Amino acid sequence: MRTVSPFDQSFFNSINSILNDAFGEFNLTPVQEDYQIFSTPEGWSIRTDLPGFEKSELSLHFEDNALHLRAEKAPEAESKRPAVEHRFALGEEVDTQGISAKLENGVLEITLPRKEAENLSKQIEIL
Repeated sequence: MRTVSPFDQSFFNSINSILNDAFGEFNLTPVQEDYQIFSTPEGWSIRTDLPGFEKSELSLHFEDNALHLRAEKAPEAESKRPAVEHRFALGEEVDTQGISAKLENGVLEITLPRKEAENLSKQIEIL
């Protein structure tokens, strides 16, 4: 199965050509997302590749209905990717108190459990 994106390389080639004609050398390239989101029976799972990052270099917190991930190398560290930042908007159906994360072999897996369905039925006594 092939994924089609409106921002494939031909789109960027066209924009580069226009900008090069107007302003000189430009080279825009598409941004590749380095995460995947999966639905599971229990909720959702986010997997993101963070090769070269240690657990101590990661920050993950929930704020303003969003999950914020930041991976940052120390300023003196030489790295091809000195920082990575993602913001995942979460819906009302995520149990934010049950969010967990695990870093293993450069892959961070975040588990987002689904809220328990509230029982909206009620027996009403007839007087």
